[in-house]
Amino acid sequence: MARLVIVLAFIGLAYWYWTGPYEHSAKTSPVDDPKKNARIMAQCIAGEKFAEADGYRSPGDNAEEVCADENGLFKMYGKWYHR
Repeated sequence: MARLVIVLAFIGLAYWYWTGPYEHSAKTSPVDDPKKNARIMAQCIAGEKFAEADGYRSPGDNAEEVCADENGLFKMYGKWYHR
């Protein structure tokens, strides 16, 4: 009987941890992650510059503005955030 109580307590504790603190630490909102947004923008800008070099985009287009519009981001204090 004591083993059953210990096992159930362990399962309950594991369930609480999984649905509480662990779940909240695993979730990151794109709004709260400027580093991830910076990576997204860097990849997009590189793609835009590649497309410009291949002639798919006109040289007058600002790659940063195009990528910001495509990804719904804006730059504030040197970091990218979602609108």
